[in-house]
Amino acid sequence: MSKISKFMFILGILVLVLGIVLVYIKNKEKPVHFEYYMKSASYDKKTGKIFLNDENSHEELLGLLQFLKKPNSKDMASALVCAEHAANISKIDLYMPDMGHGAQPPIVKDGVIPSNLKHHTTDGMELNCMNVVNMQLFMPGLWQIRLFYNNGKVGLFNVELNE
Repeated sequence: MSKISKFMFILGILVLVLGIVLVYIKNKEKPVHFEYYMKSASYDKKTGKIFLNDENSHEELLGLLQFLKKPNSKDMASALVCAEHAANISKIDLYMPDMGHGAQPPIVKDGVIPSNLKHHTTDGMELNCMNVVNMQLFMPGLWQIRLFYNNGKVGLFNVELNE
């Protein structure tokens, strides 16, 4: 083998190794394609009614819901919910506002803030994540994943299922 052939062979191996490392790093954190942002609302405990906050309200809560795969009405759904002041959430439920019913409450476990959200947090912001599993979204239509805070606020994620 000539010097040029050896050099090209070694260069090819280095490029291959670099490509494998880059693909590994990219796939290490799977991209999430099913994200929903939280809307803020108020909850009247006496009537059970939820009222969306005015769009000009400064009482918005920060929150993000990320499904790891497209939710549908046939399979149990799992998601990561990251919300501001998550320690003050008393319950999470599933509700279909168009039908007037909900589903069995999901199971909530502690989660970790993914690196793609860490840059959204600022000093003093209390953002925590939870794994919400066993979500029985058993019908097509509009579902709300509702986070009830101890202070009467509600965080809403509107999820439209087509299948």
